[in-house]
Amino acid sequence: MAKCSVVVLVLLVAGALGQTPAELRDTVPGEFPSVVVIKTPTSRQYCLGTVLNAYHVLTAAPCVLTSDNMRIFPPRLVRVIGGDLAIMPVGLHRQTRTVEHIFVHENYRPHTNENSFAVIRLAEPFHLPSNAIEEVQIQTRILPDGHPCDVVRWFRPAGTGEPTTVPRQQAFNVNIQNRDICISRRPWELTIREDLLCMELSIDDFDTIEGDLMFCDGRLAALLSFRWTSTRNNVQTGFIAATQPRFHIHWIDQQLNRTQPMPEGWNPVEF
Repeated sequence: MAKCSVVVLVLLVAGALGQTPAELRDTVPGEFPSVVVIKTPTSRQYCLGTVLNAYHVLTAAPCVLTSDNMRIFPPRLVRVIGGDLAIMPVGLHRQTRTVEHIFVHENYRPHTNENSFAVIRLAEPFHLPSNAIEEVQIQTRILPDGHPCDVVRWFRPAGTGEPTTVPRQQAFNVNIQNRDICISRRPWELTIREDLLCMELSIDDFDTIEGDLMFCDGRLAALLSFRWTSTRNNVQTGFIAATQPRFHIHWIDQQLNRTQPMPEGWNPVEF
């Protein structure tokens, strides 16, 4: 009887940790109200950020850096768009803001994706409370293996057959995996750090970029850092590593009251 109980328990755990097939969907108003779009001059991608408070937005470092990761964009050339799920038509609740300051984590390292955070200070605050924008809640709890979450991205259609060609906000579901799984599938490079979450994708026919946001239980749990494909027994599997802001709360809070701009000429590639 005891042996049967152990077998049943193992099967239940294995089922709970199994990867649910990812389904891509368009988001709906009010689903992720803290998510905003960050528009830079090069438009290499529509990057996402999340509202910390009326004056500040959290995003990934590459979202505010030039394509070579060597220079921060001049703040006056960066726009932050909130309260809308598509570029066109302009929604009634859209709020567009220019940027006053950009603070990139001083220890950001592009070659390892370490400390990939930036805080944007707006020249004019978002009008809050709002029916379309709200401040984010950061996940501060340890999330168990198998926990279901959602990754939010900004989709730019590149092919035909899409119901609309307008860039829009989308999301897909993921389950958290044990970091050891990611480490075992990336043995050539020890980049799966303690502050990272590991996710496995059962499908990889849609793109993600560094800075896409992951929400668990309605709270911001991580920002996507990098993605790779592993082949084992002739089977290809996609993996994503995402950085948890809960490990960097102190740095994020410091930027909210920061008075000094980034050092002139600061270049993360030089370190």
